[in-house]
Amino acid sequence: MRFGVLGPVAVWDGGGRVVRVADRKVREVLAQLLVEAGVPVPASRLIDDLWPQRLPANPANALQTRISQLRRALEDAEPGGRELVVSQPPGYLLRVAPDKVDSGRFRALVATARATADPVGRAGILAEALGLWRGAAFADFGEEAFARAAAGRLEEERLAAHEELAETRLELGEHAALVAELADLVARNPLRQRLRGLYMRALYASAKHIEALETYAELRDRLVREAGLDPAPELSALHQAILRQDVPPALNPPHALAGLIGRDGAVREVAARLAEARLVTLTGTGGVGKTRLALEVAHRHAGAVAWVELAAAGDDEVERLVRGLSGRESLLVLDNCEHVIGAAAGVAERLLRASAGLRVLATSREPLAIPGEVLWEVPPLELANAIELFTARAGIPLGGNDSGTVAGICRRLDGIPLALELAATRVRGLGVHGVAERLDDRFRLLAPRTHGGPARQRTLRAVIDWSWRLLSDDERAVLCRVALHADTFTRQAAEAVCAEDVADVLGRLVDRSLLARVDAPGGMRYRLLESVGAYCRERLHESGEYEAVLKRHTAYYTGLSTRDEPRLYGHAPLFAYLGGEYSSTNIRRRIFGAENGADGAVRSADGTVRSADGTIRSVDGTMIAYDRYGRGPRIVLIGGALNDRQTFAPLAMRLAGDFTVYSYDRRGRGGSGDTLPYRVTREIEDLAALVKHAGGPVHAFAVSSGAVLAVDAAAHGVPIASLALIEPPFILDGTRSPVPADFAVRLGELVAAGRRGDAVELFLTEAVEMPAEVVAPMRTAPAWAALEALAHTLVYDLAVMGDFQLPDVWRTVPVPTMIFDGDQSATWRKHAARAAAATLPDAVHRTLDGHPHDAPPEILAPLLREFFTQKRVSSSRSIPRKRS
Repeated sequence: MRFGVLGPVAVWDGGGRVVRVADRKVREVLAQLLVEAGVPVPASRLIDDLWPQRLPANPANALQTRISQLRRALEDAEPGGRELVVSQPPGYLLRVAPDKVDSGRFRALVATARATADPVGRAGILAEALGLWRGAAFADFGEEAFARAAAGRLEEERLAAHEELAETRLELGEHAALVAELADLVARNPLRQRLRGLYMRALYASAKHIEALETYAELRDRLVREAGLDPAPELSALHQAILRQDVPPALNPPHALAGLIGRDGAVREVAARLAEARLVTLTGTGGVGKTRLALEVAHRHAGAVAWVELAAAGDDEVERLVRGLSGRESLLVLDNCEHVIGAAAGVAERLLRASAGLRVLATSREPLAIPGEVLWEVPPLELANAIELFTARAGIPLGGNDSGTVAGICRRLDGIPLALELAATRVRGLGVHGVAERLDDRFRLLAPRTHGGPARQRTLRAVIDWSWRLLSDDERAVLCRVALHADTFTRQAAEAVCAEDVADVLGRLVDRSLLARVDAPGGMRYRLLESVGAYCRERLHESGEYEAVLKRHTAYYTGLSTRDEPRLYGHAPLFAYLGGEYSSTNIRRRIFGAENGADGAVRSADGTVRSADGTIRSVDGTMIAYDRYGRGPRIVLIGGALNDRQTFAPLAMRLAGDFTVYSYDRRGRGGSGDTLPYRVTREIEDLAALVKHAGGPVHAFAVSSGAVLAVDAAAHGVPIASLALIEPPFILDGTRSPVPADFAVRLGELVAAGRRGDAVELFLTEAVEMPAEVVAPMRTAPAWAALEALAHTLVYDLAVMGDFQLPDVWRTVPVPTMIFDGDQSATWRKHAARAAAATLPDAVHRTLDGHPHDAPPEILAPLLREFFTQKRVSSSRSIPRKRS
């Protein structure tokens, strides 16, 4: 059990829960015992302090009643708690070790700090000690006679610790961050000379010379007026030094309080840029670690270094820096330039012109925009480094089942070091899973009480507030409106949601590091960090615009979902997602369920459960996975690009009442293995093995590149009785631009680099011809992960397609064939379907009126059932269309 007096008197049990002591007199007894913790307090003194005006009828009994109530409260909180209150002549004592009272812990930490030579370690320990304070000492009894002296002693110790921490932080070069903190302390303790001296030093080091002299004069006048005294000799000497300007306004780089994680490559790259350019500006969103990276670069720099913190300086102070710095240092670091961007740019340009040997490293949320500037955007941490930082700062061992949760936290905090460090401080109290559960309320979660660092960097909200204040009204409005997007978005999407031309504003927001440009295969688009988006949605609610903007957002994405766009067979939920889950911004709850029972078993329309799943061995030993449904004549379903056997589950269940339906994973997909080097003949062997296992011959329904594979298999003697094909995607002369010659190489390079989503997007935008503004929001859909899992097989599909021209061998395949397209299909696809039907000896062509080629199973299944149950296909090249 722990006790607290550094604030209102408090008790916590071993689990950190507050112990309720309701009666004020009982809490007063506890406070009296804590004043003398470990020492007996006479009963007479307890009685006099409890009832100073009028004693109860039986004071001893009344005191005993309060003691009993205190013991009961402690016992209820923790077994054995009553034993802490001991009856011992001449009264009672609280048996508690010094480190179980926050005042004892505070004093121990201060003593440790004073014995610590390293300023970084000393600052950390002092900050921890001051972090124990929750308010004034004995806050609820501070005016009582029994507590007044003890509270006064503790407040004096607290103030001394503040002074020692300020002195240490000045030693570390954190002068600018101290100015506002010391101003508040000086206002509350105006005659304290040591504190005033520290404040003068911080002002002077921050180039606020006039303010340093003014605060000295104010103290001198007050001392004379109120005490008839002059300032102490050391304070007068500091005043004279400031008048002489003995010390230049720039200081050596401060020392970091913790090691740098995940930035070694960045440090080397920035140093290399500085070797080539005289001005390098580190840009990036707030909290991404610009200052910390600059600090590491500065400490590794071989020459002399000057460090200037600009965030707390006004324009006049920045201008005065020029006189003391010109030509003196080999590297000047200008930190936090965005607050005084114009003055900072002017200083940097004049210094660089005046001294050929000077280099400038600036940190800013936007460029300085002067000649010769080289920009280097500080990126968020990669996932592995983010996890390393989070676990290091959490400071406690993480269990084996915590790794996935930690990764999720790091992703949701966008790999931003400051956010990760703030979240890590909450692990000790909440646990990893507790932190993860509270991220939807991240601004409250990541607002711990801290004493180190500038106020603008103490909470996640403060970091974003700092950037928000620097924006114009139109920049704020656009940023809030585009925050409804779940992930990346195109310029067209931004303009639809904002209801105006916003290209110029988007560019300015990128310059201010609040939007990121994303170079994707489908073209450039934009992205907000998740935390910035959460902040802006709050602001959007406050502005009263939320409902109107949400309505425009929903209308835009619902419109995308109903446009006549090229589609990918079996992935209609991606389009449904645009008009459903995405358009309502409810992006974290999956609303698309498979057609499964509650027990997870896949069921057909007539209730038949999938009868088998398994594997067969192909000629080369590759294991091919398949599912089997229903009963009756055999049908094999053959997928195209980005299809696995799960794609066909809804259609297979529709057909299972009349057929035995096999769906399988082509090699490399789903549950099927793979053997390299890949060859198309291996795909034909795989299909032949499945047909043999099914007891062929079989009917075959095939899609896109799978349609080409099916016809090629029939040409090679695989026993296929009839074929139903959806849009074999041949690119015939003049119908569309050809697929680039290096297309397969580009896809392979993206997959090899781990950019599987980009590979899928490249395929959809260039081969399928989906517009980038349609593909971009699809990438947040739950179904997108299934596409990424198949990205490496795209080069297989291209191999099957060959040169995208109709093979001559098709003229020799007499298998009865039906080729479908949709009346919403692209012209080149319709042309390819008609040409394929004209080439095959026994084929007909059918257009699905009112549907794209990826018609839903309830439309397609009856047509397949009709076709596969005919004895033969009419020799006519066309048949009457049926309105679907």
